[in-house]
Amino acid sequence: MNWNYPFESTEYFFIFLFILAYISFIYRTIRVARQLNTTARTLILKLFLRTIYFALLIVSLLGPSFGEADQAIQSKGKDIYVLVDLSKSMDATDVTPTRLEKVKFEINHFVQNQHANRIGLIVFSNEAFVQVPLTYDAAALELFIQSLQTELLPTSGTNICGATELAYKKLVDGNDRSGRSKMIVIFTDGENKSDCYRSLYNNIRRFGVGVYIAAVGTKNGSSIPSEGKPLKDEKDNLVISKLDDDFLQTMATSTKGSYYELNNEKNEVNRMISEINNADGTLVDSRTVTVVSNKYYYFLGAALFLLILDVLITIGTFRL
Repeated sequence: MNWNYPFESTEYFFIFLFILAYISFIYRTIRVARQLNTTARTLILKLFLRTIYFALLIVSLLGPSFGEADQAIQSKGKDIYVLVDLSKSMDATDVTPTRLEKVKFEINHFVQNQHANRIGLIVFSNEAFVQVPLTYDAAALELFIQSLQTELLPTSGTNICGATELAYKKLVDGNDRSGRSKMIVIFTDGENKSDCYRSLYNNIRRFGVGVYIAAVGTKNGSSIPSEGKPLKDEKDNLVISKLDDDFLQTMATSTKGSYYELNNEKNEVNRMISEINNADGTLVDSRTVTVVSNKYYYFLGAALFLLILDVLITIGTFRL
């Protein structure tokens, strides 16, 4: 039999307290019986019962475990590149507090739910760059995520296709022999300048790369804060950034991927995380461990039964 908790000073203290209290109880009961010129024979039975159920309670507190069984544990991993749009439109406030700040919060939430997976970070506007290569280091990844801002990249505009192609090339590397499942997660408002090449969609489907697109923003859109005031174009017109969900849904369909919404009214990131976790991964580790089960309830049940029996048995001190 194994124990989940060691026998420590707490258990010794309760045993000492029980012995001290019960000695006082025995002395008091015998003294009263002598004064009444009678006996307390039932005392021996109650002493026996109380000692047993007290011992059973102590055993149940220690968490006895027995009946070992072997259980196979498998770890399935994926390689995931997260693509983050850092174009100026991600500063729009139609998603509170801004589109980018909401994305950073949700990506951190996403990373915390990926324990067996390698995650990389690609940032893009008109050009795309690998900010963090594939890594298991979630703490370092979260630091880079917190540093994201639209001023991080030197160029403006949005090129989702270029960022997706970069992620595809990094994932489908000829030197990668692990055969791990490949996934691309995109956070963007969809304001793309041009359509993606059909060959990119074909290659993504051919190599089974999973694509998950989180559309950030609203169709009504909002202005873009810039240096404390709304951004205006060259003709001094107010710039309104709107979600281009048509392009993103077309991209999701063309890659056999999934489309999700992220705004103040609807947040489907949890659904995305669930579907990514449930997607087939590649076996990266398998081992057999010995599992034991805490069987405290057997001892606790027996102690409670004896406790009830103890309550029903009374000590008579009067003789008629």
